[in-house]
Amino acid sequence: MSYAVQIVANEFLDLAKRDGELLDPMKIQKLVYLAHGWNLALRGEPLVRQEVEAWPYGPVISSLYQEFKKFRASPITERASSPKGENLSDNPRRLIEAVWKRYRQFSSIQLSMLTHESGFAWDLTIKERGPFSVIPNELIRDEFVRRRQRK
Repeated sequence: MSYAVQIVANEFLDLAKRDGELLDPMKIQKLVYLAHGWNLALRGEPLVRQEVEAWPYGPVISSLYQEFKKFRASPITERASSPKGENLSDNPRRLIEAVWKRYRQFSSIQLSMLTHESGFAWDLTIKERGPFSVIPNELIRDEFVRRRQRK
C-alpha cells in the first residue's frame, strides 16, 4: 500500500521531534526518497503515491517541496497537511524508523550527495530524460537493490 507523501513526511517529523532533532526541507525530501526507495527494494511496492522527479539538484517530490518551501533552508516547524483518515500501518512505520536510524546523522548536503551518485536513478534520469522528468519507480527500485548488495 502506498501513502500520501505528507503522511510519510510527518512520520519523519515525529521521529525527529522525539529525538530532539530538526529537519529542513532538503533533509526531509531526501529521507522520504530513501524510505520510498528502500520500500520499493524490500517490499516491491512504492511507499508514496506521488511521483519522484529529477530536479536539477536531486530527486524531488513536488507536492512535498510545495508543502515546506516556505521554510527555505530553516528547520520545519509544523507538520504537513495530510489527508484525514489515512494512517501508516506497522510495516511502513518500521521501515521509516529503520531509515531514520540509518540516515539521521547525515546532513542535508550529505544525503543530497548520496542521492546524486553516478549511475543511479536521479543521475540516469537527468542524463536520459532531462531535468524535471519523472524518475520511474523501476529505476529507484534498481538503485536500492544495488545499494543493498553493496552492504
